[in-house]
Amino acid sequence: MQNFRNVTVSGGCVTLDRPDAQPWTIANYWLRDNCRCPICRHPGNGQKLYEIAGLPQDLAVREAVVANDSTLHVVWSDGHQSAYALDWLAQHDLSPATRQVRASRVKLWRREISADMPNADWPSLQADPVLELAWLERYAELGFGVLNNVAREPGMVAQVGDRLGFVRVTNYGRLFDVMSVPNPTNLAYTAAGLGVHSDNPYRNPSPGVQLLHCLESDAPGGDTLLVDGFSAAEMLRAEDPAAFNLLTRLPMTFRYADANTDLVARQTLISTDMDGAVRAVHFNNRSADWLDAPAELAANWYKAYVKFAHILKRPELELIFRLDPGDCVVMQNDRTLHGRTAFNPNLGRRHLQGCYIDGDAMDSRRRVLRGPL
Repeated sequence: MQNFRNVTVSGGCVTLDRPDAQPWTIANYWLRDNCRCPICRHPGNGQKLYEIAGLPQDLAVREAVVANDSTLHVVWSDGHQSAYALDWLAQHDLSPATRQVRASRVKLWRREISADMPNADWPSLQADPVLELAWLERYAELGFGVLNNVAREPGMVAQVGDRLGFVRVTNYGRLFDVMSVPNPTNLAYTAAGLGVHSDNPYRNPSPGVQLLHCLESDAPGGDTLLVDGFSAAEMLRAEDPAAFNLLTRLPMTFRYADANTDLVARQTLISTDMDGAVRAVHFNNRSADWLDAPAELAANWYKAYVKFAHILKRPELELIFRLDPGDCVVMQNDRTLHGRTAFNPNLGRRHLQGCYIDGDAMDSRRRVLRGPL
């Protein structure tokens, strides 16, 4: 239960004073737009029943009082009346400290994460919502997770994808095979080692999540290599703030083309939100096309690009592990960069199947399992 001394209406805002914490200041329009009454929102699905343009442009609060230390009652200048549970307002506190707490679910990691891998047994996860939620929470924190004992059958990766979200069909199909083939259209289909990268930055939007399911791994080499792109971005910010800022502002053009496809997108290598927190990393040296920028900007951008590329190769950031048959690694594609060591296809087979899903579906599943606020 929240404790308030008084409510002040001033400057287009409502301020609720708290004796043991900073006051809450809430903008009038934010407050009115979040009215939960049955006139403003459908009682069944919660969707708004009014247009934002229908609110008065001179909207003001006529009266605001807290009743029983549990509800804020507001009478508006147009006669509408709203009631807000203080517990609900507390969950949506807009103060800087609380907003930072809400946004701090990301946990940066380095190679030491190998001692505490986010693994889960796939059959057990399917049967136990508590285990599933625990794994999804760790995935959300770290940007990747590993599922063990997924049936070693072709096509299973798409079944896993449809359980976690919805498989996204691309020019590679509903799923794709990662193995050495003659005349490959992509270096992933060779035995060469691959530096860490995010997949498909030439798409708009890029896939949110990539899954790779191991079917065979007899060939020497071919170990999985992961790097936390957010950790690398924060290292760049600490060591060279100007380089970091340039990579957040100036986008690179990415492109993939074959006989039937020509995909082009412009993306910044590092994306941040309004508070400066890193929210996405798109890095793919193989698919980088050209930089649309004047020479003086391009020269500095490439210095920043090269510096970031070197950071991504630092051994202390590299998590290297082997996928055994039945293992499926799930990666946030705009955070956890992935690659592999080279392998020898003459001494054994290495066969992975992959698919893409959108990240919002996994976020939705996690929230559903948490239950209502």
